[in-house]
Amino acid sequence: IQKLELFYRLYGYLIIFISSLVEISPFGWIAPGGTFLSLGGFFAYGGNLSLAVIILSGWTGAWVSLISSYLIGRGTGDYLIEKLKQHHAAKKAKLLLERHGGTILTTSMLSNLTRFWVAYVAGSQKYPFLNFLFYSGVASLAWSSLFIAVGYLIGSGRTKLETTLANLGALSWVLIVLAAFVLYSAIK
Repeated sequence: IQKLELFYRLYGYLIIFISSLVEISPFGWIAPGGTFLSLGGFFAYGGNLSLAVIILSGWTGAWVSLISSYLIGRGTGDYLIEKLKQHHAAKKAKLLLERHGGTILTTSMLSNLTRFWVAYVAGSQKYPFLNFLFYSGVASLAWSSLFIAVGYLIGSGRTKLETTLANLGALSWVLIVLAAFVLYSAIK
């Protein structure tokens, strides 16, 4: 944990920004952004990182990704939908945007399969940009804050966690990886 903490002290804000940026993109499967955000919250509890800057880093990474998706959709129209044969998903997204614009833009952050596509379709359908900025900003802040808050709460029990892990030895690493995977899967 100490080595990981040192790494986060050096590059934590950048890690959080990039991981949330990638998590929202179509390449979100590459890195578990939520886990990186939670680790940032975990290390913030001890005061080694600023909780406010961690939240800001996660929020801006996610928001930049959503805005980029919107702009790509606005610039390319239905090109990616055609190219990737996503007609069915795009048709659903268009219908949802027409009926529930702000609500769907805000809640789409909760599902990793729709984040990019809802923002992309919003752009391709020329959904009002200022409305998109507002809703995607709120959604990005809520999503990143949730993961960071979970990590921060776990960080509050850090001493007990470290003692338990030290007593378990090598098995603790298996348990950490398993717990991170379960947490990541449950939140997605």
